[in-house]
Amino acid sequence: MKTNILYVSWDGIIEPLGQSQVLSYLKKLSSNYCFHLVTLEKKKDFKRNKDYDNIVNICASSDIRWVKIIYTSNVIFSNLWNLTKCFIKSFRILISNDIKCIHARSYPPALIGLLLKKFFGVKLIFDMRGFWIDEKVDSNRWLKNSVYYKVGKKLEKILINNSDFIISLTFAGKHELEKNFNCKNKNIPIEVIRTCSDLDKFNIKLIRQDNSSLTLGYVGTATGWYMFDEVLIFYKYLKEKKPKSNLRIINMNEHVFIKNKLHKHNISLKDIYLGNSSFDNIPLEMKKIDFGIFFIKPSYAKKASCATKLGEFLASGIPCITNMGVGDHSEIIKKNNTGIILEKFDHSNYDKTIKLIEEFNSDYKLKDRCLITANDFFSLEKGVLSYSKIYSTIFK
Repeated sequence: MKTNILYVSWDGIIEPLGQSQVLSYLKKLSSNYCFHLVTLEKKKDFKRNKDYDNIVNICASSDIRWVKIIYTSNVIFSNLWNLTKCFIKSFRILISNDIKCIHARSYPPALIGLLLKKFFGVKLIFDMRGFWIDEKVDSNRWLKNSVYYKVGKKLEKILINNSDFIISLTFAGKHELEKNFNCKNKNIPIEVIRTCSDLDKFNIKLIRQDNSSLTLGYVGTATGWYMFDEVLIFYKYLKEKKPKSNLRIINMNEHVFIKNKLHKHNISLKDIYLGNSSFDNIPLEMKKIDFGIFFIKPSYAKKASCATKLGEFLASGIPCITNMGVGDHSEIIKKNNTGIILEKFDHSNYDKTIKLIEEFNSDYKLKDRCLITANDFFSLEKGVLSYSKIYSTIFK
């Protein structure tokens, strides 16, 4: 009989991120474990019938019992209400099934997991996904001197100190946990598992029709801690130097925001491509670009951050243009020379970047290095193996 695991995710699995970073893992792990998956889903995502039906079929064919909760965002204390709904569902699952472990993805599920651990004595895996409390400040949702932040930081220490296992996205995050949260002295095990990708899914062949132009690609979220203005500023500068340059933006729900930013920087919609994509079609979209580009605000919180798109770009054989000061990004890219790290956002560094782009374009070994790096750092198979080892340790 399979061991039951309660997996609670603050992210929905109808969204591309949830499909990539939750469902992809559980689908493979479900051959050995039975997952009771609780997720918060946005109403608008249910309109994507193809994605929804595909997920239902995956869960039905795997040992994944999916419990959906509608995410509430437009009422006072909406997060508290979401947390309450999530706790009630998780509590009912736990008392109705022989649950041995709670796998909590991010901080709010970890709080639920901590409460259930105190009641029932189950094991708690805290899958951190970054320093969430400080990310709230970085994305301008909380003020650093607010009550939310102060209470959140106290709860963060309690969650970390009461976890049976912690998963970090980066070695920089692991070092921070060992140094300033005393995890090493308290013998709290920490495993680094990055935002892995299905390498076979992204390593597809597609012949480009036009090899004379240069296409930058921006895929995913443009708000929050992402520095989207700086992407457009760099693109505009690149366009002046290399008129045949193009920008493709693939984004799900922020087109109004993006169009306003384009207008702000005097970039015509005629000069770029702005579209969306299902999770299954993202590999095809990535094959239409030459360089992936994204910038993230460097901060304390970003020590523990790893962008999903980095692994997906590299798995597609595509180099990246990004900035320094975020998680292990710089170390990963520099190891096999698979991208360009901007030190500052100024014309001098833009000129260096454009020169490096030209050098990369004549580097016939570049794609192979990207694929090797993806396999070394972002392999879904290796990520699944790491999770399996954690579960085996927890259930000893």
